[in-house]
Amino acid sequence: LMSGRVISLTLPIYFGTKKKYLMSLNWLQDVHYKARNKVKQEFHEKIGRICDSDKMSFKGNIKTHYRLYYKNKLCDAPNVVAVIDKFLLDALQEHNIIVQDNVQYYIASSWEVVAQDRVNPRIEVEIKEIVCGS
Repeated sequence: LMSGRVISLTLPIYFGTKKKYLMSLNWLQDVHYKARNKVKQEFHEKIGRICDSDKMSFKGNIKTHYRLYYKNKLCDAPNVVAVIDKFLLDALQEHNIIVQDNVQYYIASSWEVVAQDRVNPRIEVEIKEIVCGS
């Protein structure tokens, strides 16, 4: 297996127009479905603005790597990465950047905690296309 093209994105981990939510499994579980759907819609729109599907679409397998810059040292990294991953893959699929986010195409994911950043908490993601070598 060899890596093909790569997309690098920097995404906020606090999201929402009126109120900012830390996008984590705790939030996802506790928030009212209307608020969750509004945040998910805003997130999808942001991905659509960032990514030009004509130039960025992947036809093959993909893997992701997330780098988390947290605001609060009590941040639960796996909870944040899980929600960002889910929302991102759904948005990439909606905008025709990836074929599907099922096991036929999405074959690996990893993450790491990089540092605390109280001013600009974020997650940086690399999406790599995996192509079969000869």
